[in-house]
Amino acid sequence: MSDAIERVCLSVNSVCNLKCSYCYFFAKPDALPGPASLTTDEIGTILENIHRYSLRPEVDKRIKVNFVGSGEPLLSWTAIRTAVEHLHATRLGHRLRFYMVTNGVLLTAKIIEEMKAIGLSPSVSLDGPASLHDSDRVRHNGRGSHADVMRGISRLREAGMPVAINTTLGRKVVDHLDEYFQFIAEQGFEKVIFDRLVDVPDDVAVSYPEFYRALRRIAEMKEAYGLDRLEIGNLEAYRRALSGKPDKVCTMFGSTCGAGFNNIIYMQRDVYPCGRMFGQERWKLGRFDEPLERFPERMSAIVGQQGCGTCASQQSAAGPDCLIERERPDYTSEPRESFIAWFAQRAKVPGNPA
Repeated sequence: MSDAIERVCLSVNSVCNLKCSYCYFFAKPDALPGPASLTTDEIGTILENIHRYSLRPEVDKRIKVNFVGSGEPLLSWTAIRTAVEHLHATRLGHRLRFYMVTNGVLLTAKIIEEMKAIGLSPSVSLDGPASLHDSDRVRHNGRGSHADVMRGISRLREAGMPVAINTTLGRKVVDHLDEYFQFIAEQGFEKVIFDRLVDVPDDVAVSYPEFYRALRRIAEMKEAYGLDRLEIGNLEAYRRALSGKPDKVCTMFGSTCGAGFNNIIYMQRDVYPCGRMFGQERWKLGRFDEPLERFPERMSAIVGQQGCGTCASQQSAAGPDCLIERERPDYTSEPRESFIAWFAQRAKVPGNPA
C-alpha cells in the first residue's frame, strides 16, 4: 500500500440544522468533539499542512479535501470560505481540490457563487423522494427537509453547478429501490454516491452482506431504468480499482480502504483514520496542527505497515477491505469477493475476464 495520503476529510463542527434519525455521529453524543467549531485560522493551519504534504515526492495525485462530518459544514461557511481563499492567495499553483457534503438546506445563490469562485464542488445529501427522505432526514421540530433540499438543488442547477447526490443507504432505501430509482430518473440526476448506514441499531443499519447485495441490485436497476448517463460513484470506484487505479479511501462509498494511510479525517481538532473510529482513543492519530506525515506513521504503529494488524488478509482484486469489518471476529470476505467477481464480469473491466 502506498503511504501517500490522497483524501482528507474535515469535520469543522458538530452542530447541525437537521436531526436525522439515523445519524451515527449523534448516536454517540458523548464522543462528539463539542460545539467549539474550527476557526478560520485553524482551518487555515490544516490546509497549509495539507499543502506542505502535497509537495512530498511520493504524492502523485492532487489531494482531495472534503468538508464533511459530524455537523453541517455550511454552518461554518464563512470560516471555510475565508480559509480556502487565503490558501488560493498565498499558495499559487497548490495541488488541493475542494469538495463538500452538505444537506443542502442552507444553500443560497450567494453561497453557490462563492463556491464557484473558490473552486469548491458540493454534493447534496438526499435519500430519494420525499416519502423516503422525510422519514429520517428531519428538522429539529420533526418537519421533513425534502422540499428545502430540493430548493437548494434547484439553485445549484440554476447556477450551472453539477449536482452530485449522496444517499444514505439505509434499510428503507434498500427496501424501496424501485421508488428511489424512479425519482432519480424523473429528476435527471447524473451522479449518485451511496453511503452505507453503519454503527446504528440493526433494525435500520445495512449489514456487510446486505450492502454488497444492494450494490448488485443498484447496478441492475441502473440498467433496468436505462440510466446510461447516471454515474453511481460506488460502482465507478470498483471499476477504477479493477482497472488498476484504485481510490484508496473507504469501502462505504468507494472500493478500497485506505484508513490512516491514504485517507484521514479531522474531527475538529483530533485526527482519526476514518469517521467510524471517532471517539475511540486507540485510533486517535494526533492533533489538527501536526504535520500530515506523522499520521500514517502512527497508523502503521497501530495496525502494521500493510494495514492488516490481527485481521484477515487484505488481498483482493479491488484492494484492501474495510479495516473495521476485517477486525470483526465474524468477518468473512465472501460477500465482497462475490460482488467483485460478478461486477468484473458484468462491467467487462479491462484486465478481468469477460
